[in-house]
Order: sequence, then C-alpha cells, then structure tokens
Amino acid sequence: MKNIFFVLLLVLNINSLKSQTLKLTLEESINFAIENNENLKNSYLEEKISKAITKEYLSIGLPQINFDGGVKYNHEVQKSLIDISRFMPGVPEGTEQEVQFGQTYDGRMDLFLNQMIFNGSYFVGLSAAKELVNLSEKLTKRDIIDINESVQKAFYTVLNTKKRIELVDINISRLSTLLNQTQKLFENGFVEKLDVDRIRVSYNNLKSEKIKADRLYQLSKEVFNFQIGVPVGTDIQLVGELTEDLVSSFNYSLKDFDYSKRIEYSILQTDKNLKFYDLKNNRSQYLPQVYANYNYGYNTSSSDYNVFFDSNRWKSFGTLGFKVIVPIFDGFLKRSKINQSKYKIEQVENQMLFLERSINLQVNQSILSYENTKETILVSKQNLDLAEDVYKATELKFKEGVGSNLELIDSNNSLKIAQNQYYNSLYESVIASIEIKKTLGTLLNK
Repeated sequence: MKNIFFVLLLVLNINSLKSQTLKLTLEESINFAIENNENLKNSYLEEKISKAITKEYLSIGLPQINFDGGVKYNHEVQKSLIDISRFMPGVPEGTEQEVQFGQTYDGRMDLFLNQMIFNGSYFVGLSAAKELVNLSEKLTKRDIIDINESVQKAFYTVLNTKKRIELVDINISRLSTLLNQTQKLFENGFVEKLDVDRIRVSYNNLKSEKIKADRLYQLSKEVFNFQIGVPVGTDIQLVGELTEDLVSSFNYSLKDFDYSKRIEYSILQTDKNLKFYDLKNNRSQYLPQVYANYNYGYNTSSSDYNVFFDSNRWKSFGTLGFKVIVPIFDGFLKRSKINQSKYKIEQVENQMLFLERSINLQVNQSILSYENTKETILVSKQNLDLAEDVYKATELKFKEGVGSNLELIDSNNSLKIAQNQYYNSLYESVIASIEIKKTLGTLLNK
C-alpha cells in the first residue's frame, strides 16, 4: 500500500518533476515505470478488449429479441385488371375488371425471438475467447517482465557510473595532495622538476577521465529516466549502493525449473491451445445447427384513417418454428481448413522445441557468466587490498625520500585500475544475477 501511494503521488506531480530532485529505491523505480509505461497501458487495454470480445461472443448464445412495428400510407394503392369470367359464371370470357389490392393504410407490430439451440462452433468459440483473455494477460506479464529487467539494469548502471565518479574524485584528491607536496619538495630542492611533471601528467589524465565519467553518468541517468517514464531532464537520486551484499544475498536453483515459467514459452502454450480450438471449430462445421424462433404480432389495414386505430381492427398472429442447417457438401472446404489448423499446431510445436533449446543455452550462459563474475569479485577484491597496501608503502617511502615518484605513480595507477575492476565486477555480477532470474522465469518473484 505504501508503494502504491508513492506511485500515485509521483503520477499526480509528473509535470513538475523537472524542477525536483526525485529520490527512488529500486522497487519504487520499478513501480513507477509500470505505472507510466505507454506500451504497458496499451497491454492493459488489450486485456479489456479481449474480455469485451468474450462477452460479445457469449451474447450470441443468448435469446435475441427484437420488435418491429410501423404504419404505412399507400398514397396510390396498387390496381390490376383481372379476368372476372373465371370467378363469375355467365360473364363473357375475357371480361376484365379493375381490382384494387390493399388499402390506403397498413399497420403492423411484431415481436421476434430467436434462440440458438445447438451450434458446435459457438461452444468452441466460448472456450477460445476465454483462452484469448489468458493470452492477453500473459502478454501484459511479458511487458512487465521486460520493464522490470530494463529498470533494474538502468538502476544499477547509474549506481555504477556514479561510483566511478566517486573513485575518480578520490584519486584526483589524492594526486592533488601529492602534487602539492611534490611541488613544495621541488621548491626546497629535494626533488627534480621531472618528478613534479610526472605527477601533473597523471593528475591531468584523471581530470580528463573525470569529464568522461561525468558524461557517462549523465547519459546513464537519461536512460534511467526514459525507462521509468519521466522527463529526461529530471534530477534523479537513487537510493542504493553497489556492494557485495547484492551478490552474496542472491541464490538460484535449477531444481524446480520448468519451461512454462518462462513467459515466452507460456505464451506459445496458450497460442497452441488457441490453434487447437481453431481445429475443433473447423471440425464442428460437420455438425448440424439448430435454431428456434417465435413471432407474435398484430396487423391491420383500412381505407379510412378515422377507424385505422380502432382496436377491433387489429388482428393478432403468431408463429413458432425450428430451423436446422445440415452441411452436406462444400467442395472439401472444411477438410482443407482442418488440415491448415493441423499444420499451424505443428508450427507452434516446432517453435516450442526451438525455444526449449534456446532457453537451455540461455540458462547455461547466464549461470556461467554469473559464476565467473563471482570469481572475478574475489580476485579483484584481493588485488584491491594489495594495491592499497602497495600504494601506502610507496607513498611512505616517497615521503621519507627513499622512493621515487615513478614508483608512486605506478602504484597509484595500479590502485585506480584495481578499484575500477572491483566495482565493475560487482556491477557485472548484479547484471548477471538479473539475467539468471529472467532466464529461469523468476524475475518477478520477491
């Protein structure tokens, strides 16, 4: 409930976000992205459409009741010449007389009721419509998974680039202090100018690296803003940090792995079900269709408008009937459609087999990548500790005048590389864990 309230507040103030500093945790970022993603909104609409289609199809099997009524004025009543000798004995043959058909005013009121008794296609269609709703829900879930993955990766990318800036700043501060100290030593004649220049070169390189790091950080934030659906210029402050706890707290298991946990595979399963319903529908076309109908109404006619609406002149009528449609021969059309349905099912089955092999490869690759990053973390952490010790030792030797600044610069560069390698390995491991969750179909699991 807390997260929902948070998201609602952000949605209400989305137009003013550019002038604010937005603080977000990872979970808040994901929730915010889900609320604001346009494609996901369309997916929810597709769910509503599929449910509406189901209701529409259901209505076909319910009674269809209609009323039809009207009054007609025949401004010129139809007349014809009839040989009256056929009907009147004694009248000369061929004697014609003008006869009027109908009267000036006609009226009719009908109530029609039609009810489907049996239609195999209808009952199959009901099941297919429900499966269509299931498919739309799975497509929505797929979009949510994609958003979840994109936001997580963008979130940790921002943290990684931010950490890179912090490391550069630390190294700049350290070299700045060393540069000032060396400059004083040079002024007092204890070191050569070459020593000062060497440190200054390293210092300037770090300043250049700082510019690149800042640019990369801004770019990563822009990507993050895009992923969660806020204006690009919005100032984002992410609540989180790249630590080994993120890696140590992650566990995975292949024990209960099932292909159907992958949303892509589950979608294919639903698609296969729909193809089966299509096959059943085509087979049902061989069955008869039965309908019942009922009609009741009143009609009248008159040449005198004054008596047209006299209730005694309106006469009732009614009919009750059944209609049976029995397919006999259609030129093998149904057989052709059945074969097409079978081929489509086979296509989906082939797609599922291919996806199974693809998933197996993805799982193996993601696990291998993750395990490699874990090993890299251990090695890079050891290198970082060693690099820090070496730098402290060379710095002390330089201050005591028994070490060269070249050694100090080399040890500083080694420390900088070790720092970057360590935090990059943390970042890569976190990204690899996200990949494992997705390949195993557990990305949305808490």
